[in-house]
Formats: sequence, structure tokens, C-alpha cells
Amino acid sequence: MKLVPYLHFQGNCEEALNFYKDILNGNVEIVSRYDNPNMNTPEDYKNKVLHGVIYFGENTIMASDSLPGQQLKYGDSSSLSIAVDGEAEATRVFNALSKGGNVLMPLEKQFWGDFFGHFVDRFGTRWMVNGTAR
Repeated sequence: MKLVPYLHFQGNCEEALNFYKDILNGNVEIVSRYDNPNMNTPEDYKNKVLHGVIYFGENTIMASDSLPGQQLKYGDSSSLSIAVDGEAEATRVFNALSKGGNVLMPLEKQFWGDFFGHFVDRFGTRWMVNGTAR
């Protein structure tokens, strides 16, 4: 069994997936777009992502743009947590993903010995980065 997070975006899903891909050294696959004639989608929405996936390491995140006209309400009840080896990699990932976002807890050495930080990225996704101390 494997848990796979599914993220929803307000029209910028492809941009977000490519942003994450570059930082996490992953691959993006746009499986489908809103261009299916049976969906009766507005013309300006046909190139939006109906279903996309990013693969990195042994991880998968699925994502899509919300339905046309549907407003998303971003909450604070969940976060994506990423574990990396060492302070240097934690710093790289934290700084890159949090750029343009809102840092809730700066990346710092914690009482349990690891480097940890928490933020909301520029797309509204909450992240926690934990770098194991070496």
C-alpha cells in the first residue's frame, strides 16, 4: 500500500508541477487536459491540467487544476512532508520551494537533532522539510 497525495490548483497546475520537478529532480507527466469534447469546457480552459503526475525518487504526487469556475479554499489541515539527508540538501529544498511563499517556521536545527522548517509555497501548498543531521 502506498499513500499518494493529490493536489488541486487554481489554473496553474502545470506551472506548479514543473516548479516541483526542478527542485525535486523529478519527471512530470500530463496525463490529460480539459480538452475532451464531452466535458463542454470553456475554450480558455481546454489546455488546463485535468490530471498530472510528478515522479521523484520513489515518490508520486498527483495533481489537477480545479474545475472551471470552482474556487479552491486552501486550508491548514495538511502538509506535504519531505525527508532529505543532511542540512545542505534540506537548505536547498527548503529555500527553493519556499521562494515566493510564506515561511511559517524557518529551517533550523531542532531539539530532536534534525533540521526542520515549515512553509506555504507560492501555490498555496504547505510543506515541511526535515533534513537528518549528519
